[in-house]
Amino acid sequence: MAGEGEEDEAAAIELQLEQHLQEQRSSLEAVDEALAADASNADLLEVHEELLGAIKDAEEALLHLKRSRLVKQIDDIFPNQGSESQETEADIEPLDQDDVEPEPLEPQEFSVGSKCRFRHNDGRWYNGCVIGLEGSSDARVSFLTPTSENMSVL
Repeated sequence: MAGEGEEDEAAAIELQLEQHLQEQRSSLEAVDEALAADASNADLLEVHEELLGAIKDAEEALLHLKRSRLVKQIDDIFPNQGSESQETEADIEPLDQDDVEPEPLEPQEFSVGSKCRFRHNDGRWYNGCVIGLEGSSDARVSFLTPTSENMSVL
């Protein structure tokens, strides 16, 4: 019953994150009230920006947790649906190598947050979002539309 323990732990983390998010929103309201009295206070403006960033990060983390939980629930309801390919009969014509002209590749610069297409280790192409850069040629990518729990983050 390790799955139930993991689900309980994930639910507890979600609850903690929701409480933390509520506390941050309350703090932001207090800072907003203080800024209404002194809009030029540099310290308050800095705290305001930090709180906005922290709230955004917490909301994204909560969304990621909930999405992972829902994808796991879908995987439990429909086991092996994402991994099996749907075979259909189709006429396949061989590719004429003389008829194909390759498109020139243009190097692209990606930054954290930019959308991309990437090839997963299953050989398929997916839409993703860059969540971290590792060196000049590697990146951590999150699926924009994951279809199973193991597609959370690469």
